[in-house]
Formats: sequence, C-alpha cells, structure tokens
Amino acid sequence: MITWLDRIARAGMALGAGLMLQPWWQGGLRWGFFATACFSLLHILTSHLVVRERP
Repeated sequence: MITWLDRIARAGMALGAGLMLQPWWQGGLRWGFFATACFSLLHILTSHLVVRERP
C-alpha cells in the first residue's frame, strides 16, 4: 500500500511539473505548483515509511 502511494506521489510530482511548464493555460503555473508541493510532501512521508527488502 505504501509503495503504491509512493508511486502515485512521484507521478503526481511529474504531472505538477508538466502543468507548470505548459503554455496554454495561465492557471497551470498556480495549480502545478500546488500539486507539486502536495505530492512532494506525500513523497517525503511515504519514502520514510517504505519497507525495504533486505538483500
């Protein structure tokens, strides 16, 4: 479950960065920044909770 949340957070950060860089919608910079900030926070939380398998 935590691994899936971490993957969603990484995809959300990419989506937010894409929204910030698109030239067609003026609100994209604002919403992209907000999405990137929220998903970055989620990624920080989930990356500390991910249980790594021992080799």
